[in-house]
Amino acid sequence: MGNGGGGGSSTAEAPRCVRYIVRKKTFISPEFVHFIPLPSMPVSLPDLSVATTIHNNVDRWMEMAFSLEKEACLPFEIIVVDDGSKVPADIKGLRSPVRVVRNEKPRGFCGASNQALNEVKTPFGLLLDADITFLPGDFLAVFESFKSLPKLAWCNFQQLNREGINSGSGEEDIPPASVYALGNPAIERWWRWRMATYKIEHLNPRVQTMVVAHSSSTLVRMAAFREINGFDLRYWQCQSDNDVCVRLIKAGWQVGLDQIYTVVHDGIGGKTGGKKRVYDLYRGRLLLYETHWPSSRFYLRFLLFFRHLAEAVVAVFDRNPEDHRQPSFRLHLALRALIGYPS
Repeated sequence: MGNGGGGGSSTAEAPRCVRYIVRKKTFISPEFVHFIPLPSMPVSLPDLSVATTIHNNVDRWMEMAFSLEKEACLPFEIIVVDDGSKVPADIKGLRSPVRVVRNEKPRGFCGASNQALNEVKTPFGLLLDADITFLPGDFLAVFESFKSLPKLAWCNFQQLNREGINSGSGEEDIPPASVYALGNPAIERWWRWRMATYKIEHLNPRVQTMVVAHSSSTLVRMAAFREINGFDLRYWQCQSDNDVCVRLIKAGWQVGLDQIYTVVHDGIGGKTGGKKRVYDLYRGRLLLYETHWPSSRFYLRFLLFFRHLAEAVVAVFDRNPEDHRQPSFRLHLALRALIGYPS
């Protein structure tokens, strides 16, 4: 099963995984990985630029860039913002023109991504995380599909993690603030109800509309992105892509997911990361709600305060809690929910 059905003969060999679709999750089993003939002739796309950032991960970024050129396309140029890496990025060996912009001090995901996208000279951009790996597939079909939908401003791809599980290429619809405050069990129940009642709109045979979609591997219509002034710099990383999607939809644009094209994303499911990641997640989500649903300001902080207090009490009886579930950290989150997070 290929990405978009790019078939035909080939003179080159490339790895391809046999995938099994089971209840909306895709599994890649190592014993089914084979080397079989697949096309490896990426097309040149003069109206597409790649925008991406590096922060002390140039080796992983090079793997992403080589997979892009081998399996997807040769863009007009690749714009790289080296966001304060300890050692300046030295990028060699790519076929596409590469332009590196160096920040001596990190500006964070939003600042660096805005910087990269603001350098784009073409009508369309491809925003990529450094930990993306492109799989064999028909990227030209993806790009032509995106261009043919004039109101589609932001379109993500299907994503697998390294275990081959598709855990979601876009956030499920954003739950009401009161549901979010009650924690994951309430959110999961709300999502099940929402999926049972939500009517998915298909813009064409490839693309379905989304309420929000991640920014890790995303086609961007530059006119729309510039209309909303890009990422909101009040976010560091978490929830910044959700904020962009909400603002695009409010401005009359569409957000979508290409249901056929698939990439591997090492960092998928990052919500289970360490303290810094969890801290940024709660900070970003609170900012998202209070910005776009102002009425949540009257109750969300108090609900989160009591929720984190309860989590701290439960964690006391956990003999070996993870770092981000330690009672002291949960008490810190409770305090921040009440008095606010530093900007």
